[in-house]
Formats: sequence, C-alpha cells, structure tokens
Amino acid sequence: MRKTFGILTLMLCATPMIYAQADGIVAHESSDVEMTLNGAVKGKVIASGSCGKNVNYELYDDYTLRIFGNGTMYNYDYSFPDDELYPNVPWGSWTPKIKSVVIEDGVTRIGSSAFMKCSSLTDVNIPNSVKSIGSDAFYACSSLKKIDIPNSVTSIGACAFFECTSLVELNLQDGIVTIAESAFANCGSLAHINIPNSVTSIGVDAFFSCTSLTEIIIPDAVTSIGDGAFANCDNLEYVKIGKGVTAINDAVFLLYHTDPNIKTVIEFTAETPVTLSSVVYFDRIGNNNAFANPENVIIRVPETMLDYYHSSEDWSRYKESFSGYSTTGISSVDNGQSAMKADAVYDLQGRRVTEMQPNRIYIVNGKKVYSR
Repeated sequence: MRKTFGILTLMLCATPMIYAQADGIVAHESSDVEMTLNGAVKGKVIASGSCGKNVNYELYDDYTLRIFGNGTMYNYDYSFPDDELYPNVPWGSWTPKIKSVVIEDGVTRIGSSAFMKCSSLTDVNIPNSVKSIGSDAFYACSSLKKIDIPNSVTSIGACAFFECTSLVELNLQDGIVTIAESAFANCGSLAHINIPNSVTSIGVDAFFSCTSLTEIIIPDAVTSIGDGAFANCDNLEYVKIGKGVTAINDAVFLLYHTDPNIKTVIEFTAETPVTLSSVVYFDRIGNNNAFANPENVIIRVPETMLDYYHSSEDWSRYKESFSGYSTTGISSVDNGQSAMKADAVYDLQGRRVTEMQPNRIYIVNGKKVYSR
C-alpha cells in the first residue's frame, strides 16, 4: 500500500508557530502619486505600510509588491475561515492578485507566510542581503515557475515553497546549509534540482512527491536526510548519495513505479557502512522499507562494501538488490566506444547493456557517462 505523507505534511505546514506581532501596520488604500521602482514607473501606490521594524512595503496598481528597508520582515500566521487557509498579512486582500514581488537590498529575512497563496505570482526578486527564507513564505504560489535563491541564503524554512505546482526551475547556490521539512514538497513540475555542496541536512518530506524528478545527486556534505525526503518521486531513475550520509531513514526513497520493468538506481559512494533505520513511520509500512519494494531498486555500492551489505541484518530486505562497482574505474570518456571498454555499462534503469546509443546517459563503473 502506498505510503501517504500528505496528511502529515498539511498538518506540519498548517501548525502555527510563535510569530512576531506586526505592530504599527498602516495601510493606505490608494495614492494618486506615481512611484518608481528600480528606475521604472510602476504606477500608483494602492497600499503601503510596515512589514518589519525597519521594513516597509508598497503595492502598486499593476500588482507589484515592493519590500524595502533594513533588517527582517515580520513573521505572520494564518487563519482558516470557511475551512480555507488565509495568510494574515497587511496586503492580505490583494494576495490572489499579486503578480510580482521585488525585495530590495537591505532586507535580511523573508518572513514566515509572507507571500503565502499569492496564486498569480510569477516573478520574485531575492537580493543578496537575504539570509533566510521563513516557513510557508511562498506556500501555494501556484503560478511561480522559477526561483533564484542567492548564496547569501543559509536556510529555507519548513513548507517555504510547498505546493508551488508550476515551479520548473529552482536555482540553489552554495551557501545554503539547511533545507527544512517539506520545503519543496508537492512541487510536481520540478524536473531538476541542484543540491549545493554547502548543504548538510535535508529535512523530512523536503522534496516529497516531486513527481517530475528523474535524478538526484546528494553531495558529500549532507549528513542527514529526513524521513520521506524524496518519497513519492516515482519517476526517479538515478540517485547518487554522497559520502557524508551514514544512515538512511525510513521511506527516504519510497517509490512506486507503474512499470515493473523500470528500476531506480541508488548509488552509495561511502566506503564505510551505511545503516538503515528500522523506524516504523506511523505504522503505515513495515520496518526497513526505505525504498519500498526491493524489486523497484538496484542498489550499487563500492565492491569493497558488498560483503557487508549482503550480510547486514538491517539491509536483509534488499539483499538481492545490491551490486558492486569499482571505485578505481574510468573518470571520463570521450565517446561511447571508449566507454564500452569498461567492465560494466548500465542504463539508468540499472539494466546492463552491450551497446551504447548516442545522446544518452549510462552508468560506467559507477560513474555517469554521456554517450555521443
């Protein structure tokens, strides 16, 4: 039975935290004065006020929201009138109409729930002064297709981009250390993610149900991957796990392929034992079910570690899924013909091949090779 994280994720994202009070907010309904933004006339100000101790906002009649000043934005909570989720922000009545958010240099934190449910939002500018993005900050911004997060940002809060269903391009830079719980969960259009080398922890359900993902490279700096972090990413073909991971928690890669002939290749690079958690996740699945059914995966490990995994009680459920690879294999190839000199070549479904086709990616001695 498919493991369901949706209820937990919604509870997590809808659980109020301790929020700062946005005292002294003053909203002006309209102005006849045309304001400029980044040197261009943006139209009339229809609302303005405070959104931080030293941070203010202006909303223009083209539904561009400008955030400016110095320091942190306030954190906001939300309410559930008529069983609908609404952020309690000073621009709340315009939330569904906001098309662009411009955060100016000097703002250091994007507040919790600040742009929640801005369903028309398509353009966001985050300056290098921003150091953190609060929880639920862009929750359910369903029209947002691209987000560039600068290297000044060190943490992304829980559910920050939860259910940004149109998000296709996510650019994370070195500098970020923590990706919190459900930060990008239910971003079903996200086909590629680059996890920077600076990241050390990936939270529970962080990329849950990102169903368009086909590949994940987890860098060596990552030491902690939360339960369900990549669960329900059912189109994953290849996962490389860096040397910093020493334990795999429950349901991290819980996948369900509709085609039984398609497998996900999970490749460990650590030449030391990686343990498998036996935690039962709300008793919905059995122990040691990190990858769902063994027939769904091929788990590749350094040859020096193959005996350990075959004899490990923790990994006994996946005993038949393991294969070894040499860590001294070729590092690069010029073309498919030279690649074929390697000991073993696999496609991204883990099937051994005897002839490489051009313009495709293969696994050669544990390394990815592009055949031309």
